[in-house]
Formats: sequence, structure tokens, C-alpha cells
Amino acid sequence: MTDTDHAAFGREWTRFASWLLAHSSCDHAALRGPAGREGLDELESRLGFPLHPELTALLELHDGTTDAGAVPAPRAVRPAGSFLPLQHRLCGAADIATMYEVLVEVGEDFVHTESPDDDEDSDDDEDLAARLHLCVPFALPDDGGFALVDHRPGPTYGHVYELGIGSGDLDGTLWATSLTALFRALSDAVETGTPFLHYWPTTTKDESGRAHLEWQIQP
Repeated sequence: MTDTDHAAFGREWTRFASWLLAHSSCDHAALRGPAGREGLDELESRLGFPLHPELTALLELHDGTTDAGAVPAPRAVRPAGSFLPLQHRLCGAADIATMYEVLVEVGEDFVHTESPDDDEDSDDDEDLAARLHLCVPFALPDDGGFALVDHRPGPTYGHVYELGIGSGDLDGTLWATSLTALFRALSDAVETGTPFLHYWPTTTKDESGRAHLEWQIQP
């Protein structure tokens, strides 16, 4: 990532984080401090390949969010920090390493159970489920699944997908072509009240008056 690319990522993340601070401060407060160099090195060692520069930049800003439920909230309100669509929350370096191992197992199960007929119709270079060992999860929802960054060299390098493993969805949904593009789109959505894909941003207040960012699914 060039200095220009790094600046673009920082600008879009700052837009989104600034909106959280102004309109959903409990979500902003759930952001952890930066990941240390030792933690990032350990993560890359466990992955066996370098992190995408944008994901490195995100972790250098925030080592994920506090664990779900760590910030008290009324029962009707989702845990603070689950501010991405489908209530995904950012993961820290240690959690990413653990969830990557789960992701690899899911991919191996897919490859081993795929029938010969399926092999004729699929291309491992295009099939997301067949290349999960080259994807890195960076956010998790509460119901099983991953938001991940594609690390396969080639045209999809850096693409952001949502994989709903809890619902059996291994095809994945493209959220954005990069983390920079993702946070640009999310910032545009929350600033203008327009949808990101088919997720509409809203704010919900709990009984103490604290606002939480929600993403409502519209058909």
C-alpha cells in the first residue's frame, strides 16, 4: 500500500469513527487501543503470509473492540461495538488468529466434501469457499459467520466479503473491493441516511438514552 493508499484508508476510517463518536459514542468507546507490533508479528506467523496493508493499518489503530457483552447494555439493545452490518464487531489480532484456524477448517471441509461433478463446474480460483485458507477474518457477528479480507494474489486481493457460515452460506457476499472502500461506503451511508447494499443505517436508544448504530435489512 502506497502512502497515498494509506492516507485514503486513514481518511475513510476517521470519517466513520468520527460519526460513531458523535452519534453512537458507546460504540466508539468499545474500540480498543492499537495492536502491538509483537501481536501483529505473531498473527502473521500463524497465518503464514503477510497481512494486507489495510488490515494492518486498521489493527494499528484499534486491536478490535471489547468482547460482546463486556460493555453493559439493556437486553433489547445489541452489545456495544457491534456497529458493522449484521452486528459484526471488529476482532483483535489474537482473535483473528484463532478464527483463521476455524476458517481454514471450514474451507478444508468444503474441499473434502465437494463431489467430482461439482469440481467440473467450479473453479478454485473463483470459488470463495475453496480459498478460505487465503482469507483473513477481521469481524464477527453473534450468530456465526465472518467478515473477511481476501489475501489471494490477483484481482480479488484485498476484497472484503461477508460469509454467513451460521446459515450455511459459503458463497459469500462481496461487501467492498477494499477496506478503504468499505469504510467509505459505510461513512456515506451513515452521513446521508442512505443504504449500504441492502442495509439501512438507523440509531436506536437504550433505556439510559445511549444511541447505538443499527443496520436494518431491507428487501
